[in-house]
Amino acid sequence: MKIWKPLLKIAISLVLIAIVLRAFDVRGVGANLAKVDLFTLVVGVAIALSIALLHTLRWLAIVQANGSQLNFKTALQLVLIGHFFNQALPSSVGGDAVRVWCAYRAGLTFKAAANTIIIDRAVTLFSLLLLSAAGLPWLFDIVTDPVARWALSTVICAGVAGFGAFLALRRLPQVMAHWRAVRALLGLAALARSVVFRPRYALPAMALSVASFVGFALIVYCLGRAMDLEISLLDCILLVPPVILVTVVPISIAGWGVREGAMVVAFGFVDVLPSAAFAMSVLFGLTLAAASLPGSLLWWLSGYSAKNVAADPALKQ
Repeated sequence: MKIWKPLLKIAISLVLIAIVLRAFDVRGVGANLAKVDLFTLVVGVAIALSIALLHTLRWLAIVQANGSQLNFKTALQLVLIGHFFNQALPSSVGGDAVRVWCAYRAGLTFKAAANTIIIDRAVTLFSLLLLSAAGLPWLFDIVTDPVARWALSTVICAGVAGFGAFLALRRLPQVMAHWRAVRALLGLAALARSVVFRPRYALPAMALSVASFVGFALIVYCLGRAMDLEISLLDCILLVPPVILVTVVPISIAGWGVREGAMVVAFGFVDVLPSAAFAMSVLFGLTLAAASLPGSLLWWLSGYSAKNVAADPALKQ
């Protein structure tokens, strides 16, 4: 991997954070950070860890839709490892790449591991778009700026349309299927259809995704209330998904910088001061980072080397 790419993302994160910080008093950030007690942080980490359980169940539903098998314990280990590398690597999909490799070492074929994790990511994004779309009528009561309304609506519509086009890839001319890359894409689209168009898999996957985003909103709500901010849980449920949607763009380290700017803008619509919104975003990011630490321990203890996996039949299903 070229060294300039991760360095560029680190630089972008630092620059974005610096730009946001220049807009308000840094002392206000420190004052808001100091208001949050240890118990609130522990609760936030506990919620974040419970979200990992939801992610595991969603991935397992997609694995089953693919006709593959993986036990819950192994899947949970791999999800936690993936969460850690999502926080540690200079790419939002770095954890997915590590999870693909570990899932392959744990007994899935490389194709099944890659396809199910890619579709897991796609279903997550699609669920985020649907949740954001469903909240638009209430969100527009909060967001009165016409430019912000137009931008949010455009992103959601474009995302849903893009996912629809992805599902319809089987209508491509057969002559294009001679290309290997196109065949791989067609296979991904077929797996996506097997999930989305089969209620036994689609309903659990979508419900678990929505529940995880509500969990993220709950973490932000707990942090905000600990800072004595006048925000409601509904405000967080409406505003946090669009913030997460913005951080999907892989231009920074684990969304740092992008998330802070988006959080300041989003919660400004409910009269949260920029310094408080920035502090809330920083604590939210640190909470997710702390919840990912068990993944680092599992990475070292699990022994996902070829030798260990071959000798451990419990990892294979």
